[in-house]
Amino acid sequence: MSSFVPIRKLIAFGAIGFLGMNCSLIALGQVEPLQFSARAHIGLSTSQIHGDQISGFNKFGASLGASVDIRRQPNQGVQWGILYTQKGSRRVPDTQNGDFNSWRYRFTYIDLPITKIWNPSPEWWVGAGIQPSILIAGEEDFYGNGYSELTYLELNPIDWGGIVQAGYQWSESAAFEVRLAQSLLPISDRPEQPVARWDDFMMNMSVQWLITWSFR
Repeated sequence: MSSFVPIRKLIAFGAIGFLGMNCSLIALGQVEPLQFSARAHIGLSTSQIHGDQISGFNKFGASLGASVDIRRQPNQGVQWGILYTQKGSRRVPDTQNGDFNSWRYRFTYIDLPITKIWNPSPEWWVGAGIQPSILIAGEEDFYGNGYSELTYLELNPIDWGGIVQAGYQWSESAAFEVRLAQSLLPISDRPEQPVARWDDFMMNMSVQWLITWSFR
């Protein structure tokens, strides 16, 4: 599995995102001038992986990046972003019953969400869209000795997902938002002979808890 992503892929996805935003903005009409707002995001992610026999959002990771909000009307617009996000899963040991077995996956992605945003009120917003995510690294810590590169499992270089989000603007420049992202396609092939910790098509699911600052 390659953990290196050529910069041309990032440029290509950036161009796709830009074209997608323009198409949505054309649909909003040509009455008002475009309003741009740059945003910085920082927070954490909680995640799990379907297909690894473990449930629960027990894997914590970092999430940070930036986005651009573009709109013609104050109550709706389009956002395109780029965020560094750590996803994965973690098995929690049940020590009270003598189970000390624990392991964890860490999959690092560059998320490129493209979302349509609606503001039901000036302070609140909701959104939905698509989120291609480019794989940077796939790692596993099975023996408690720290993360090492995942070699027996081949992950797809791109995770094609969907995303929904909601946020609250508590001041002129600061806001809190939550994003739920789910793979729409498997991130790996199902093994011909299922093994422990991998018995089905694997799919990411993550929740990002972000503090956002706006710059106009």
